[in-house]
Amino acid sequence: MERNIALSPVEEVHCGARGVPETVGMAALFTGGPPDPDGLRARVEERWGGLPRLRRVLLRPAAPARLRGHRWLPLDRFDTRRHVVDADADAGGEAVSTGRTGSDGSTGSDGFTALLGRLVTRPLPAGLPPWRLTLVPRAGRGRFAVVLTAHHALLDGRSLEILLSRLFDGTPGRGGRTGGGVEAVRALRAAHPEPGRPGMPLGPGRALPLPAGPRPLPDLAWTEVDADAVRAARRALPGPGATLNEVLLAAAAGALRAVHGDPDRWPGAPRPLYGSFPVDLRTPEEDRMLGTAVSAVRVPLPVTVADPRERLAACRGALTAFGPVRGGADTVRRAVGAAGRLGPWAVRLLAALSCSPGFCPVTCLAFGWPRGPWSLDGRPLERIVPLPPVLAPGTVCLALTDCAGAYTLSAVTHTLPGRARPLADALVRELACLARPSEPALRAPGR
Repeated sequence: MERNIALSPVEEVHCGARGVPETVGMAALFTGGPPDPDGLRARVEERWGGLPRLRRVLLRPAAPARLRGHRWLPLDRFDTRRHVVDADADAGGEAVSTGRTGSDGSTGSDGFTALLGRLVTRPLPAGLPPWRLTLVPRAGRGRFAVVLTAHHALLDGRSLEILLSRLFDGTPGRGGRTGGGVEAVRALRAAHPEPGRPGMPLGPGRALPLPAGPRPLPDLAWTEVDADAVRAARRALPGPGATLNEVLLAAAAGALRAVHGDPDRWPGAPRPLYGSFPVDLRTPEEDRMLGTAVSAVRVPLPVTVADPRERLAACRGALTAFGPVRGGADTVRRAVGAAGRLGPWAVRLLAALSCSPGFCPVTCLAFGWPRGPWSLDGRPLERIVPLPPVLAPGTVCLALTDCAGAYTLSAVTHTLPGRARPLADALVRELACLARPSEPALRAPGR
């Protein structure tokens, strides 16, 4: 057994003083009957048992905690019976998949949706490597689900995809992944060689309104999204098609207007409302690396713009000015590195600032699952449900995935109770607005 090791500055950010569980997840929905839990545990042992990353226990800082960081304690092995659980037989009673199922398997009263909400809004058990694989035998409409959750310091979203694709049966096809990784950024920079000054806006912005009264509570909702609407939204602007990030950021700006009302009445107006999205920093040689290898880009969201397509054009302009091509992700990486050189206390201070409601209240994640086909013991993979983390009170986190043309949208809110479902529904409406053909210009009346 190795000695315990210090966390990297990026890992320490996800252990910062934010008062949230720091749990990220990904649910895979399959058609057909569920596998045997012991058979799933044997598969996990075979395909994940040799991965050192999954054998690390997160240790709290030693005294004085203010000056010290968290540590990893490597183990010789992990116990599949404690890490792979059956939702129907979970002894803790927290993973119950029985409940009233809506017509699309995704209504707010659906037991599966409630289970997903519990998995991301509660911390993982202490004293074990901070990850868990939950088998949900009944996920609505004759489906079952496999849900992977982990502490964000242990695994990022790309790591969840790597692990699940390693667990399932299939081989990634060509052109499977989409996103803002190192390879994609290099291609963008080659297409736009003009030098740009690295940097992105760092000042405070406006916050989402939280009226006095009910305290903020975490909430999750997910929904299936019409693929034709997403494709049409990506073709809404002239020239090259919009990226999933641009579409999601624009839809988020419109949905927040619909849910929270006039942006001019939000706290901190007239300053911008800032949103962020992650950038995968893995090089092509590190494509299958597990861990936390992401940075982020912070951009102003066009919440004051009324027209949906103008919002989409504004998001494209913001990503051109502050996105990965112009060094936005590098700015965050340098800031985290500088804080790490000062000490864990500086990293925690940066973590608390980065997710404060007035600094960056909106986080968006958009990615494509590798092309397959994919299956689990012969049961075909139907869709991927992203489970973004709960961030600080006053924030929302939105995610959109593409799994072989099956688009799925998730919303995790930490605002007023019950706001995730209205926000997810508003996002779907915004995508439909982007997909509509432009109205023809009115002709001047003839003489």
